[in-house]
Amino acid sequence: MPSDRRILGLKPETLFQAFKYSIYTLIFINFVYFLHEEYLALAARFPEGIGIEHAFDAFSQSADSFGWLVLLLIFELQTYVISDEKLKGALKWTLNILAGLCYVLIIQALRGYINHMEVIFDFAPYVAGPACDAIGAVSSIALDIYEFPALTAENCTMFELGETFHNQHLNAFTSAELLPYLESLAVTDVVNAGTWVLIVIVLWIDIFLQLRRELTERLYKWNGVLKGILYFTLIACCSYWAWLGDFMGFWDAFLWIVAFFFIEMNLFKWHEAAPADEDEEEYARDAAVERAEIEAEQGRR
Repeated sequence: MPSDRRILGLKPETLFQAFKYSIYTLIFINFVYFLHEEYLALAARFPEGIGIEHAFDAFSQSADSFGWLVLLLIFELQTYVISDEKLKGALKWTLNILAGLCYVLIIQALRGYINHMEVIFDFAPYVAGPACDAIGAVSSIALDIYEFPALTAENCTMFELGETFHNQHLNAFTSAELLPYLESLAVTDVVNAGTWVLIVIVLWIDIFLQLRRELTERLYKWNGVLKGILYFTLIACCSYWAWLGDFMGFWDAFLWIVAFFFIEMNLFKWHEAAPADEDEEEYARDAAVERAEIEAEQGRR
């Protein structure tokens, strides 16, 4: 029988769930990587130290990843793990409050990406002399938007053959060849983060209406078209990171697209099951009415 089919001794559904949660685990590993990467970049980005007002700017990537990871797990609970009958009352409000906190974190992270992009666009031509003469005055080199090795006598020679650019805020040099790369990465970060915010808004609308049994087929399809456009934008960002050679940007974006593909599948199955449930309820009501009519007819006899 098809229901008894197994792969490596496991049911296909079990393998599917294992694959899904392995993707979630890889996303958590990426969160730890981004947290470490931004921590190492603190000295270059904020040489005078950071306060609460700059916390989201300093850890925009890791804050974004953490908020999305918690929100992803909430969506998983809402669309797959927890049944509609249990998703109410205190549990429902707890998940909504947690999701609300994640939305705040995600919006703040988006602001952090925007602020960081503005900083990256502050590079200006350096005309004070050779880069090697600035050792001690200029602290680092911007090789990536989160990678700032110290400026030393060994690496300052990379600026001898071309124009040198200096960022006063970062107190860092970069080259004419690297500057477009840095700017492209910063812009792509903002586009990617902004697109994810729009996706989560549409997804939240889907879940809200689904719980109220008000997600009509027409609205579900229109939301699907809108999300299709947004997911295409994410795939474009993912492909662009790969083309630029930014492996971690590509890898993280790819994992998130796969993860939300699972959420979309959960939502699709949930939405497809809802009409069947409603039909059963309607059938039960009609059957009850019919039995009552039969009993009343028998009573009259």
